[in-house]
Amino acid sequence: MKTILASTIGENTLARRFFGVYRQHTLPMLRFSFHEHKRELFEQLGIQALQIAVQATKRRHIKNLSGYYSGVLRELVNKALFSDAFKDFDVPVEGFYWK
Repeated sequence: MKTILASTIGENTLARRFFGVYRQHTLPMLRFSFHEHKRELFEQLGIQALQIAVQATKRRHIKNLSGYYSGVLRELVNKALFSDAFKDFDVPVEGFYWK
C-alpha cells in the first residue's frame, strides 16, 4: 500500500501521512477476528479513497488533503462494512413507536 501511494503521489511525506491515516482506520478493525479476512477489502478501499481524493483536488482547492482522505476512507469503510446492518428490518423506524 505504501509503495502504491508513493508512486501515485510522488511525495514521500504526503504518502507517509496517507499511509498513517490508512493504518489508523484499518488496524483497529483488523484486530477483531471477524474482520481478519477483509485485508484485501481495506486495501481496495484505501486505493479507491486515494483516487477520490486526487480527483477532488482537480475540481477544487482542498486545504488539508490528508484530512479529506481520512473522511473519504471513513465513509467508504462505513458503507462497505455497516451498510447492510439495517437491511434486515421490515418495519420502518416509525413502526417501533406507539402512537
